[in-house]
Amino acid sequence: MMAKFHKFFDSKLALGVVSGAMLGISFPPFHLEWLAFVAFIPFLFAVERARNYRETLKLSYFSFLVFNVIALYWVGGWSRETDPFMMIGGAALVVGHPLFFAVPILVYHFLRKRLGRVAVLLFPFIYLSFEYLHSITQVAFPWLTVGYSQCYNLPGIQFASLTGLFGVSLQILIVNSLLTYAIMHWLDGTRQGRTRSVVYVSTALLFVIVPEIYGLGVLVKAGHSHFENKLRVTIVQPNIDPYAKWEGSPVGILRTYENETYRALHHRADLVVWPETAIPFYILLPQFTFYRNELQTFVDTTGISLLSGVPLAQYYADSSRAKPSSHYDEYMHEYYDAYNGAALFLPHSNRYQTYGKIILVPFAERLPYADALPFLIKPLKWGVGISNWARGTDTTVFKLTDGNAFSTVICYESVFPGYVRQFAKRGADFLVIITNDGWYGNTSGPYQHAAYAIMRAVENHRSIVRSANTGISEFIDPYGRIIGTPSKYGEVATMTEDIPIVDRASFYSLHGNWIAHIAEIISGASILIGLFLKFRDRETRRDSNELH
Repeated sequence: MMAKFHKFFDSKLALGVVSGAMLGISFPPFHLEWLAFVAFIPFLFAVERARNYRETLKLSYFSFLVFNVIALYWVGGWSRETDPFMMIGGAALVVGHPLFFAVPILVYHFLRKRLGRVAVLLFPFIYLSFEYLHSITQVAFPWLTVGYSQCYNLPGIQFASLTGLFGVSLQILIVNSLLTYAIMHWLDGTRQGRTRSVVYVSTALLFVIVPEIYGLGVLVKAGHSHFENKLRVTIVQPNIDPYAKWEGSPVGILRTYENETYRALHHRADLVVWPETAIPFYILLPQFTFYRNELQTFVDTTGISLLSGVPLAQYYADSSRAKPSSHYDEYMHEYYDAYNGAALFLPHSNRYQTYGKIILVPFAERLPYADALPFLIKPLKWGVGISNWARGTDTTVFKLTDGNAFSTVICYESVFPGYVRQFAKRGADFLVIITNDGWYGNTSGPYQHAAYAIMRAVENHRSIVRSANTGISEFIDPYGRIIGTPSKYGEVATMTEDIPIVDRASFYSLHGNWIAHIAEIISGASILIGLFLKFRDRETRRDSNELH
């Protein structure tokens, strides 16, 4: 038995585990982002030694399992109050998610067999293509996109305003590949190999140094610039237990937010932001007119615009318009869709601008492709922890009375670069992230989520207001710099700051994930070449056998 264990846990697997560990601790909240630039090297050497696809699959799974455990251990909640489904789902994610990473690794193994070790230079494009594809479906989970490891390295990510997050990923992957290739040539032991090794190391250093110099220049220039337009914003962080919120008095919670906001009136903010589902009932429906009028009176009296997380509902008088996933109201005898949403209340206005969350957490907030797979809906009937929020349909740009425009994204949506950039492209002058990170306790999760907002600010060259139910609430300027002092996890906080308003879209906001599409083209061409060589070799062997 022990012999089999030692055979299983061989040196190749040890190298993979080292890579997984380095990747894990290169991510926030650790400040070891430099490790990402060398983290793949042991793994790539391990893949070199893998004899077949089975060994490659085993190596890939356990390497990325370590990565997932370190970076995502928090997803199950793991507190006494946590719903058992959340714990099971979190464990299933950590155990199952590494299988997705096997796809690019198996493709790379195929190319390595056909093209030789030069295939290591194609690895960045293969892996980046996977990262992009892993961010565009209803089962997407781009949380571990390798570029996110650099969120604390402000000079190093300023070029993301040109390339987006995937450009940062590509930079990291290229450096890893070049250094791996350099070591391979050095190990050849020849003079020519060592000369080439120096060239590849030098090139890798350029990929690190040039973006850093560019970013330092951008930040120095930004330090001397003056933003002509600013907006004063107040964030309310109530630190309400997310489990108790839905069981307690929703009206009492509304009063809590109002009282906290009153305390900040002396700051004379232009906008107040309450976090995700701050109002835990359908306040815009007719049956809640009394409370909506009370809230409107509050906004009218203070003269401050209010953005709040709030559930939204759309009823279907015509049942034929309802979707397979729609709810049925036994009292109203009508079908309806419920949205995890946000609403903007303006002083002296009865017109409420709303936004329904579009990108929902797979399985936790909605069954992926629920309307396309109606046969799954009835057996589940949302009794297993799935919230069954409907998907929103419009990337809303809110308008304030002074003409400033902004958009909000809700929680999980903020980790999708291609989605968030659409708001800036549509004219949002700043971005708001509302979230409830209290589900996960004081773990790595809330800090990772907050760090990722820095990347969104740099990519789109937009200020970001991040309002959380509890930690981390903060203001971020268009260069990713924190304005003022972020709130702490587990505290009640009311914060007010002036944020810069920028109305010029970044190159990335306008052109999107162009660098990922280039990687897809290179990857596709490489795979076609590999397939051609495979069939050519097969034909050559067949012809040789016929001759003999």
